[in-house]
Amino acid sequence: MLHSASLLCVVAWALAAELPADYTLPPPPGEFVGPQKTEHSFPAGKPLVATSYFYWYHAPSGEHVVDHDGTDALTDHPKTLEGFSHKSVDWHAGELADMIAAGIDVAMPVYWGSPDERPLASLGFSDVGLPPLVAARERLIAQGKNPPRIGMFYDTSTLQHNRHGYHADLTTPAGRLWFHGTIRDFFSLVPPEHRACVDGRPLVFLYTRAFAKDVDDKLFPAVREMFRKDFGTDLFLVKMADWPGEADSVYQWGGALGPRILATAGIGPGYDHSAVPGRSPLVQPRLDGGFYRYAWEKLLAMDPAARPWLVHVETWNELHEGTEICETKEYGRLYIDLTRRYADRFRNGVRIEKPFVPPTPAVVSATPDESQGLKVVPQTDGDGPVVVAPVAGRPAWTTKPNRHSSDNRYMYFSVGPFFLAGGETDVEVTITYLDAGGGEFRFEYDSCDPALEGVARRFRVGHRQPLGDTGQWKEVTFRVPHAQLAGGTNGADFRLARVGADLSVARVRVKRIGSD
Repeated sequence: MLHSASLLCVVAWALAAELPADYTLPPPPGEFVGPQKTEHSFPAGKPLVATSYFYWYHAPSGEHVVDHDGTDALTDHPKTLEGFSHKSVDWHAGELADMIAAGIDVAMPVYWGSPDERPLASLGFSDVGLPPLVAARERLIAQGKNPPRIGMFYDTSTLQHNRHGYHADLTTPAGRLWFHGTIRDFFSLVPPEHRACVDGRPLVFLYTRAFAKDVDDKLFPAVREMFRKDFGTDLFLVKMADWPGEADSVYQWGGALGPRILATAGIGPGYDHSAVPGRSPLVQPRLDGGFYRYAWEKLLAMDPAARPWLVHVETWNELHEGTEICETKEYGRLYIDLTRRYADRFRNGVRIEKPFVPPTPAVVSATPDESQGLKVVPQTDGDGPVVVAPVAGRPAWTTKPNRHSSDNRYMYFSVGPFFLAGGETDVEVTITYLDAGGGEFRFEYDSCDPALEGVARRFRVGHRQPLGDTGQWKEVTFRVPHAQLAGGTNGADFRLARVGADLSVARVRVKRIGSD
């Protein structure tokens, strides 16, 4: 969901080369490497609000403002294009001042850099834009203000799309060094007094693993050790759910499409990537602020002692995909004001007894030809690619092999974000499937089962359906308890899984228990 405009510029890198086995890191672009005392740290467990900060814009050249064909690259727009640039201290200072007004604790620049030997002045926006951001923060501090501290949002698309054309295999020493080098380079440009740290450890959010050639659970320990050698401290890693290995917390990108409440909560105001070339229509209406209200109040309706203490607001200013909460021509300061209202309640431990819920149907369904509140999520780069084609006389989704597993096949689905907002936790599911090949398929879903936690909770098995070999379409209906359906299943709400063969499905229907 990130950086489509930039990826158009690097299509020539599609045939990425291997990192050399003897790869060594070039010097970092900044000077702030080495053991340094952390003067401020957020304690783990205390409510904290962070937001991803897109600073790739440069109006004078049209970078991330105008597409290559001269058309408008933005779905939503800043209040002015004057000074709208990652190189401008004034622009960064204005954004940080607005984050203060919104109650944001941590700004996480979305870092699209990678280890490089060129001088800082000739690098891309990711490196060039950080010193002006630091200078802006210093200016606000000198004025007696308390701007957000700076964490890192690691846009891992650079593991495949980078100037050298490397496709990083994170199971190798060279790949792990490249991964660490990217984090090192970011913090080399951010003085320790400006870093966002949790329990003394710099905060890093990781985007998806999908761009890595390969990865295993040895990556995080290796990177932590390298970071300790360079900086004298560990990292506070927040991984997206698809990464293997233990992190300090887990979140899911996609909060702008619907609340993603994992160990870290992801929320956003809505979504519309109409301005991005080459994409199919996808809109989550903002509902005049109603969608954002719903997202925050879903979180605040949870027991303060049990709900996530870290919130990722998605996003501060991603204007291509229309997920911003910053001031814009289209919405003014509405979302700054709403964020402040809810961030204060979150920090104060307020619990909302009757959260805001927009009207929603009791039954959702989908076929390859029509979606009524339910949609397939074809995870092309993940483990759930699907193809739509006629099968046994009717349109169907059929799973495809994926590069993450030679045997497992998955088909992901998401319901509308308000479907279970009223508190229902049991649903009835009906699936029309092709009875072929023998074996079985499983229904796995994002649950709130109190007897489970972690992966077992997000991929709870709700039903196992035996398969014959009749070659006929059949239908099965079953009840699913403890349904949460909040995006915890690799960004979707549930999936169908089969081992060793593909699965074809013509229709899926989900109904809240007790509905007519």
